[in-house]
Amino acid sequence: MKRALSIIAIVLICSCNQNTHKEGHIHKQKKNYTEIQNNTVINLYDAFGENKKGMEKDFGFSCILKYNGKTILFDSGTNADIFKKNIKTLNIDLTKIDFAVASHAHFDHINGFDYLLKINPNVKIYFPFDMFWGANINFNIEGRDSTIVYSLEKKMQYFDGNFESFKFNQSGRFWGANIEFIKKNTEIAQGINLIATTSPYMGYFNKYPSIGGNQESSDNVNLNGLKELSLSLKTDDGEVLIVGCSHSTIEKIIIDTKSYSQNDIALVYGGYHLLPYDQETLNNLAQRLKKEHKVKKVAPTHCTGHLAFKILHNHYKDNYVFAGLGEIVKF
Repeated sequence: MKRALSIIAIVLICSCNQNTHKEGHIHKQKKNYTEIQNNTVINLYDAFGENKKGMEKDFGFSCILKYNGKTILFDSGTNADIFKKNIKTLNIDLTKIDFAVASHAHFDHINGFDYLLKINPNVKIYFPFDMFWGANINFNIEGRDSTIVYSLEKKMQYFDGNFESFKFNQSGRFWGANIEFIKKNTEIAQGINLIATTSPYMGYFNKYPSIGGNQESSDNVNLNGLKELSLSLKTDDGEVLIVGCSHSTIEKIIIDTKSYSQNDIALVYGGYHLLPYDQETLNNLAQRLKKEHKVKKVAPTHCTGHLAFKILHNHYKDNYVFAGLGEIVKF
């Protein structure tokens, strides 16, 4: 009887070891992630498109692309949970991202970076040179009378009176992340350029009521224009231009890209920010994009707006590229 029990125990132990080995083997197997093809871009986050199973629509923008063997994430949407859901539905491996680009500081383009950094904490992210994201800038803390400081005790003086070259040294929105702030048009890899623009219409305003009732002139309002990055990729057909929200205006971004690259524009993909404009304005813009700026193809997304979708489609016809949520666009 004892011998029989011993044999049973040995069999059970061997069985457990085999199962453990199998489970360990399964656990170590690599997941078969979706392979992103070279010269393609996929819309990861948007409010329109075919109702693809498992994909959730939301107002915001993100796309992922592959160019010259490099996988690039551009923006990351409004909600990190929705971004995560769409990434998982498309079976994309964020650990394979070579670098990411943040177009500008608005929440509907940056919040998914929290999830990206959880998965790939050391990934390089290019940000516009924007103080509200963590760029270290010079800042005047003297006040209106720069001489009064010397009448104060040293303990009442900022930095004991040594503040002329004061520069903010802040950690920024994504503390500890591998971030590089871009001030001007920059080539970051072969054929890959970041186009830096500033919106003349949007920014961060600081205005205080005047003591004594006299209001300051609007000319004295402190305006730090909204900084923006766009991504330009060199191809045989011309530049493929990826834009986030085009607060600097889509024309300004196109003109600067052509000037910097000395190349034609093959495709403009992303948010054109044309929601505020009427039919006449948009028809004129579409004509200029096609005839004056020689943009060959358009692939509008996100904040472009229903009316602009329609008008751009009317003008570009077969050269209008549908780029809704989950769509793969080849370039």
